[in-house]
Amino acid sequence: MLISPVDSSVLSSPGFLHRQVRCLDLKSRFQLSKKAYKMKLNHVDMLQTKGEKFTADNVSYPAPPPPISACFPGDAVPFGSRDSIRDKILEALKKDNVKVLGLYGMGGVGKTTIIKEVAKRGEAMNLFDEILMAVVSQDPSIRKIQDQFASKLGLSLGDNTQSDTVRAGRLHERLEKTGKVLVILDDLWKDLDLQAVGIPSPDKHKCCKIVITTRRKDVCDQMDCKNNSFSVPILSEEEGWNLFEKMAGVTSAEVRHVAIKVAKECGGLPLAIVVVARALKGKNLTRWEDALCQLHASTPTNVEGVHMNVYSRLRLSYDYLDGEEIKHFFLLFSLFPEDSNVSIERQMRYGMGLGLFHQGGLGGTIKEARKRAHSFVDILKSACLLLDGDEEGTVRVHDVVRDFCISSVASKGQPHVFLVKSDWELTEWHEIDCFADYTAILIASSNIKQFPCGIDSPKLSFLFFTGEEQEVNIADSFFETMKELKVLDISSVHIPLFPPSLGLLGKLRTLLLDDCSLGEMEMIGDLKGLEVLSLNGSKFKDDKLPTGISLLTRLRLLDLSYCSGLLIPYGILSNLSRLEELYLDDGIDKWETESEEEFYVENSGRKERYARVSELKSSSHSLTTLMGIHVKDASLFPKDLFFPELTTFRIQIGDDSDDDENYSHLKAVLMVDFKGSSIAKDHGICSLMKRCDYLQLSQMGNMKRILYDSNRDLKVLVVEKSYDIEEIIISEEGEAEFPQLKCLELHCLPKLARFCNVGKSREPMQSQSLFTDKVCTK
Repeated sequence: MLISPVDSSVLSSPGFLHRQVRCLDLKSRFQLSKKAYKMKLNHVDMLQTKGEKFTADNVSYPAPPPPISACFPGDAVPFGSRDSIRDKILEALKKDNVKVLGLYGMGGVGKTTIIKEVAKRGEAMNLFDEILMAVVSQDPSIRKIQDQFASKLGLSLGDNTQSDTVRAGRLHERLEKTGKVLVILDDLWKDLDLQAVGIPSPDKHKCCKIVITTRRKDVCDQMDCKNNSFSVPILSEEEGWNLFEKMAGVTSAEVRHVAIKVAKECGGLPLAIVVVARALKGKNLTRWEDALCQLHASTPTNVEGVHMNVYSRLRLSYDYLDGEEIKHFFLLFSLFPEDSNVSIERQMRYGMGLGLFHQGGLGGTIKEARKRAHSFVDILKSACLLLDGDEEGTVRVHDVVRDFCISSVASKGQPHVFLVKSDWELTEWHEIDCFADYTAILIASSNIKQFPCGIDSPKLSFLFFTGEEQEVNIADSFFETMKELKVLDISSVHIPLFPPSLGLLGKLRTLLLDDCSLGEMEMIGDLKGLEVLSLNGSKFKDDKLPTGISLLTRLRLLDLSYCSGLLIPYGILSNLSRLEELYLDDGIDKWETESEEEFYVENSGRKERYARVSELKSSSHSLTTLMGIHVKDASLFPKDLFFPELTTFRIQIGDDSDDDENYSHLKAVLMVDFKGSSIAKDHGICSLMKRCDYLQLSQMGNMKRILYDSNRDLKVLVVEKSYDIEEIIISEEGEAEFPQLKCLELHCLPKLARFCNVGKSREPMQSQSLFTDKVCTK
């Protein structure tokens, strides 16, 4: 505010003191300014409080889903027979009187590939305002089909409490307002009630058209597309050879002569051609000739809708897998329902229990076993026995391949005999005739409430049961005959009491009890051989981890992720001296103080001690992974706690951080809020700072200087809220650089004068670049 000077003649006039000229009231102006400042602060606080109520969900629309073409791989290998079918379907879709179209053919003949090409061409030609696709499978789930459509539309169908009918109504309302809609129902095995899903009737909604793919022609008739159905034949001999040659990469003339015969044996079935070609790619002439002999001699099992020759082709690819361990590992993927996204990490934990990674000295540690599991997955993908999943860290099994595994390999008379019951209508275990021959059993049922008395299962090594959060009672003798059980996975159920027979499982190595509500289970301490224990997302009696876990001295992996409100009694962690991996994501953040004065927590009228961070010292020599540990104060982190083998970690010390998106993909994350305190150079935290790929340092009090040794793996560095910091020194000796650094953030450092590398003379080292030109600074 500018104030004009007052004329000196006015000040000297006699009337000045008698209010003939008004003087500035400085006191009044000061009081008004002070009042305005307080009003501004109150107003800002009010706006901030209101602003906390808003989230991205209620102030903006989600980003539009990607076009359907982005969800499919690149252009398929062109074949005249397939191109003509594709073009006929597109022409039919342009006609107003055509409402439902069908595409049928044997499993693995390429129906899904053709229909994806139709969707891509239809999108490019702007034939429809929206194209939706859902995989139906042999055991259709209305809810899963609805979810697939809703995901593509960016539509919320409500939470899990909403009935299928209500969800169908919302989907129906949305589709009626969309305009021209193409609905693709892939892999239909029987008539589907469109109204139950929420798909508008094509007869009433003139702009809605439906295309189905199926292995059975009568399904086309049931879906009213008898006059508009297209058969997908096997490939011609020429087309089959072109595909085989492309997949196998045949270059040798002598191999080519045998390869042509092998391609003929594949019977023009694209799936068989691809898996056989990949299996033989790069092999010598002897292997090719041996494969041809096998294909001539094989007698495959024929399953409805699958060409009688395809199993022999899959058998060849399976037999060419190198070693029984990878074969067994592959068969485990067939235990899960069709079109499931199967977690590679979960399969690794199964493999650990079954001893699939210990041959030839391999898999000595969990870290090595995980590498081995991913190597197996890569081999299986390259052999076209596994497909990429829809989610990161997952894979899928083609339904024909899955059927082959269960019906042709994991059947009676084979080393591995599987029982898979994923039909949720199963109500009693006794609906299964006999268990004696099975080595692996998977049962998914929302109706089974009671596990029977001991079932005769002397060969069983793998048991998986999953429900829908129902309560199940396990008979006392249920596990008595399962002497060979090595992997037990029970998920998504409420178990009020575990039976005493659980303690008889002397060979059990992997136990997964994820997303369960668990009652009394102290007998878990009898499982002395247990190496992998996952309790991810589970709730416990009195919110306390069972003390019996302290007796599992051979435990190498403990997963307590997302066990909200969990309390760990004192002494459990200190007994787990062989622990290699500990997961606590969003789990505990209440650690007992390390001071002499004991800190107790009131619980049910008793005073009990709870875990200290220092208990991790007993396993610090073996821990390679420590995910999600959150310590409220740096003073609770022991200065002599070092983790020499730790490579994967997410450790947070101090207040919560809101930068999750910056480090969710990184494997070594350390965030330290010093809250004004300082630590010595030889503190355990400093040793972790040298191994991060994400490092965040906050509130370093009155420190004027940060000394930080260079870290060649660091990708993100954040220094903030340290108002006295004048210099950040990277190294006092030798060269320092950050070749991997992608982002540097410096916030609220008003006195920062330099960020440099210095020698022992305390002078900046000459002409040295600390960062690459790829660093993004904020």
